[in-house]
Amino acid sequence: MTETPVLNPRHQALQQTLARVRQLVAQLETALDEPYRQFTGTAVWVGPVARQFGEELSLHRRRLRTQAAKVITELEEELGRTPEKVSPAVAREQARHLPGWT
Repeated sequence: MTETPVLNPRHQALQQTLARVRQLVAQLETALDEPYRQFTGTAVWVGPVARQFGEELSLHRRRLRTQAAKVITELEEELGRTPEKVSPAVAREQARHLPGWT
């Protein structure tokens, strides 16, 4: 007799994690926007050192966005590789390895 597949706790945990990470990434992606806007919007500081600082700020802003996007992509890929439903035995085994799942 074949057991009816059940929701995979690991898939559910990945979905929840992805949703939370998307929220946090949205905050991270804009974390440097206001300082960047303030720095580039008016001549608050000029000269070669200021120019170098502005370039570094821009670089860090882009890098932060790129790395945040990579985190989401990796989670999405892992979620895509994880079956939504599994046998009850596999679900129990998956649940044993997840914090907060019983």
